[in-house]
Amino acid sequence: MDYCRKRSVACEMIFMYEEQEVCDVLINSALTSNESFIGSLKSIMRQQGVSMKDLSDGSGIPLSTLNKVISQERDLRLSTLRQIIQFFQPKAGVKEGDLVVGLIAARSSLDKFSRHNLEFNGKKVAIKEYPASDIEGAIISAIKAERDEVDGLICASIVASIIEKFVTIPMMTIKIEESNIVDSLSVLIEKITSKSR
Repeated sequence: MDYCRKRSVACEMIFMYEEQEVCDVLINSALTSNESFIGSLKSIMRQQGVSMKDLSDGSGIPLSTLNKVISQERDLRLSTLRQIIQFFQPKAGVKEGDLVVGLIAARSSLDKFSRHNLEFNGKKVAIKEYPASDIEGAIISAIKAERDEVDGLICASIVASIIEKFVTIPMMTIKIEESNIVDSLSVLIEKITSKSR
């Protein structure tokens, strides 16, 4: 990559940091490429005054591993990415109930869910919404939920196997009942038949 292109990418990354949280930038760049992730990580470290030794000590990643990842001698492993992201995560605030559970779903589904404070087995449970419209959004929402220190997550089974690779908190999938499928079929049939008229 030539100097002008590097400079342009660096300017774009600085602009991105104003728009997004640091952890979101790291996740998005890691999903793009190792080179993009390394550029983002170096820039964030420079901005925050974090040395390689600070990152190593604070994340538990051996300094030699960090050096190999930064120099691209070694591919970025998921466990290493998780440790780096956890190092840069801001600490969460006070819980809203005895337990807080994150609910990851499409905004349209979240809008239909009206009960945000429930009680189970004598415990007050607060439901915190995390909207996602695609798999990348679901991953980002899961990492945000873990950063917010929720006690567990509920999400669709189609993304659960992917999300569990990024977070360490307990998860449960949304159960699809026959009544949900029949309701959806009814709406779909109405749409199909109204188009053919």
